[in-house]
Amino acid sequence: MTEPKPKAVSTTVDRAGALLKLLAQHPDGLGVAALTRELGTQRAPLYRILEALQRYQLVRRDDRKRYLLGVGTLELSHAFSAQFGRGVETLLHQLADDTGLTASLVSADRTDTLTTVMSITPSTVAEHVFTPPGYRHPDGRLASRVALYASRPPSDDEWPEVAEARRRGYAVATNPSSVRYAVSAVVPGTEKADSALVLTLLSLNTFDVESAGTALLSAVPMVGMALSSSGFVN
Repeated sequence: MTEPKPKAVSTTVDRAGALLKLLAQHPDGLGVAALTRELGTQRAPLYRILEALQRYQLVRRDDRKRYLLGVGTLELSHAFSAQFGRGVETLLHQLADDTGLTASLVSADRTDTLTTVMSITPSTVAEHVFTPPGYRHPDGRLASRVALYASRPPSDDEWPEVAEARRRGYAVATNPSSVRYAVSAVVPGTEKADSALVLTLLSLNTFDVESAGTALLSAVPMVGMALSSSGFVN
């Protein structure tokens, strides 16, 4: 059987996307030399892309002649979050206040990269974990990543924590070295071929795992229904 040919992709658009992703990983900005090297392109086409992105305020240049993400990316970020609807935000506020833990909704893409899309802290004066929308989580056995793997069929090489999370219905992370304690579960109905959403409760301090896990499992179906009502989940 002949394999289907890959779809044609606009080189310019592809490089523009790669450039934005690259700048997101370098909050201090990058100069033209570094951008051409990292993107494997020439200066002439790079300047054209930068000019177009600056026109839409997606990229800006500082006084050091370094390029950084522009204010236009905030508009896109807010528009993305708006897809989830007010109902989801309300549920996360309630969950955070009921448990005293930060409630965070995390997106996992096809490469299992985890990015925060919404994070709500409890309405108290105590110190809480907060990961802003757009925050890319590090590699490793985070509760959200373990929960993601646990939502998939078992495999011979999976981490022991994954099997335990599948048994519990949620993943647990108690890692003092990363100053994070968390429980996570995949929101039902959000698992797709190239993405998923994970609901996480996290704290700087230890907490009652069983109690938090029970609250989490009660919340994920409601978040799923809220997402469905907003049209985010088909």
